[in-house]
This record gives sequence, structure tokens and C-alpha cells, in this order.
Amino acid sequence: MAKQKLSHAEDNLGVIEHSLTNVEVFIEKYQKMLIYGAVGLVLLVGVFLAYRSWYKAPLEEEAQSQMFAAVQYFEQDSLSLALNGDGANLGLLDVEDRYGSTQAGNLAAYYAGLAYLHTGLYDEAITYLKKYSPGDKLGKALVNGNLGDAYSELQDYGNAIAYYKKAANSDNSRLTAPRYLMKAALLLEAQEKYAEAKKIYEQVKSEFPNTSEGREAEKYIVRAQTLLQQQ
Repeated sequence: MAKQKLSHAEDNLGVIEHSLTNVEVFIEKYQKMLIYGAVGLVLLVGVFLAYRSWYKAPLEEEAQSQMFAAVQYFEQDSLSLALNGDGANLGLLDVEDRYGSTQAGNLAAYYAGLAYLHTGLYDEAITYLKKYSPGDKLGKALVNGNLGDAYSELQDYGNAIAYYKKAANSDNSRLTAPRYLMKAALLLEAQEKYAEAKKIYEQVKSEFPNTSEGREAEKYIVRAQTLLQQQ
């Protein structure tokens, strides 16, 4: 039995030695390629770190500085100046165009979309709102909700309802979801789609009972049911 175990161990050792020999042959054969690959990886990491430290970070800081005046104009409801600048400072459109790869440039697209929405230029609002890439659930909810508003103003109710639902699903919280669900339901009701509207009203009542929308949902349910029976 001892001899059998020893023989088995020797066999395993032979397999291991054979595997190591294969590895050594592979390394010897492809040594230069492996070295070049390792050096290339190091260089790639170095280039990335240099890009982030020497280019991306300063660019981000510059974009934020350029955007400061435009945001102030936006908050003062001077939307034309916010969009186009005042001659001395860039407007949101230029910030988005020049610094679109930065977080500030990305945010400028959202502000520009809101400015266009508030000035009644809904097609332009849609263009810039769609350029914005939100970084969290609340941001997704807000941009989708504003897209819903823009499409609603254009009387494109199909897209408006879709974006309101998307907004509600983006951040299913009491802060945003019930408001956008109600907007979707009211548009459905206006299109005489009472059964769909009633279903959403019931969802708001069930899922968000402690919100103002949830407390008012019952009367909308009753109204939708009455209109449904009259069809």
C-alpha cells in the first residue's frame, strides 16, 4: 500500500513538473510579449492618472468657474442671460458645448433644458434635457419628469405619459413618485382612458397614503369610476 501511494505521488509530481516545464516554455517563448504587455499596462494606467490629474481636474474646475454666473442668472429668472451669457461670462449653452465631458458641462445641459422649458421652447428643452446624464435616482426622476412636462406642453401625450411613468419608477419615493403618477393619470383621464387612470390613482392611494396626492386620490378614483360607467 505504501508503495502504491508513493507511486501515485510520483505520478502527481511528474504531472506538476510537466506543467511547470510547459509554463517555463511558454514564458520563454512569449517573454518579450509579456514584458511589452506589462509595460503597456503600466503606461496606460500612468496616462489615465495623468489625464485625470493634469487635464480632467483642471478642466472640471474651469467649467465650474465658467458656469457660476450662468447659474446665478438662472436663479434670478434671467433665463436669456443664463442661456446665452452676458458678453463677459459664458451662458449655459456654451458651457455645455465646451465642457460637455465634465460634470459641470453635464449639469449645464440640465439647467439649459429647464431654462428652455420655462421660456416655452419645448423642443429645445427636450434636446438639452436628453443630453443630461443624471448620477442618482432623484436626478433621473426629475429629468424624466421635466421631459414629461415638455412633451405635455407639445400635446404629445403618449410620450408625456411614458416619461411621467418613467420618472415615478426612477425614484420610487414619496418625494417624486406620487406627483408624477398623478400627472400621468390626469393625462390618461383627459384622453378618456379612465380605466388606466383609475388604476394609477389606486396605486397612489395604496403606495403613498401619507402624501397629499395619496390623501386626495380617493376623489379621483371615484371620478374615474363614474366616467368609466358613463362610457
